[in-house]
Amino acid sequence: MPDNAAMLNAADNEILVRTNAGTPMGDYFRRFWLPVALCSEMPAPDSPPIRVKVMGEELVAFRDSEGRVGLVEPWCAHRGSNLFFGRNEECGLRCVHHGWKYDVEGRCVDMPNVDPDAGMRGKISIQAYPTREYGDLVWAYFGPREVMPELPQLEHGLLPPAHRYVTKRLQQCNWAQSMDGTVDTAHFSFLHMPAPQAKSNANATVAADENRLRWLRQDPRPRFTIVDHEVGFVIGGARKADGEDLYWRITQFMLPSHSITPSTMPGESYYGYTWVPVDDVSVWIYVYAWHPDQPIPAAERAKYEKGGYGQFAELGPGYVPVRNRENDYLLP
Repeated sequence: MPDNAAMLNAADNEILVRTNAGTPMGDYFRRFWLPVALCSEMPAPDSPPIRVKVMGEELVAFRDSEGRVGLVEPWCAHRGSNLFFGRNEECGLRCVHHGWKYDVEGRCVDMPNVDPDAGMRGKISIQAYPTREYGDLVWAYFGPREVMPELPQLEHGLLPPAHRYVTKRLQQCNWAQSMDGTVDTAHFSFLHMPAPQAKSNANATVAADENRLRWLRQDPRPRFTIVDHEVGFVIGGARKADGEDLYWRITQFMLPSHSITPSTMPGESYYGYTWVPVDDVSVWIYVYAWHPDQPIPAAERAKYEKGGYGQFAELGPGYVPVRNRENDYLLP
């Protein structure tokens, strides 16, 4: 990457970060399958519905009596009551106001307060989006049905559940600001110094960790090489190492917003992210660790839950990090 590479101008930045319906990036994101919840948030058939907000759109998700996941607009077609407060029962979400019930396709399948021979029966529906479950995530598609793509086969979803750990967290910035932190290796020379999580990894040698930290400190200006491929690109950031050697950090980015982090040592787990805009000022980051050859040990999972290894964060209620913008990240 040339030293004089330009930053985004204000107009291009506006296009990039706005994702509500009808915006260029909003329409673009809606052509892909996106994760909208963890499967564990709806753990069993007829479990309580959950609120979902994606790209400025408020929705409700529920798992019906047959285990299928529905993702529907939250407003009952009868009086506009919020279906988040509805009862999830007998293969449908029933509004608590007058009992109208909707299935996972958004069809109104019961109208208890309407005459059996009323002409409206069988004709009422609300907006519903297709869903799939893969890799412990609930995915949804918001675009035209006639151009619906295949579900992305991210590697963590191809493995047995014991080989992966999946979670999410809310970040209080737009999706592009958050994503930039993963594809940019230059900030590691500053923001993540020192990096105690590297030394705490039992699968890596102390010498290798010390070398990595030293190279990051000594060369804060990596030279970037970008290689395009059919679903995104690979970024290589090269720093001076010892002698004539280079220390490379490689990041894989896949459209529209998936990334695999750099610097996995032999024997370590891999880490990936998917960014899904909540609105123009906040984003869900779906984070997953996986090991292709063995189950993830219990001790490693425990560290993930406490925010270890740098890729994860200790979470409070609602998957909001304990350290967040509202409390100045608990800085002393």
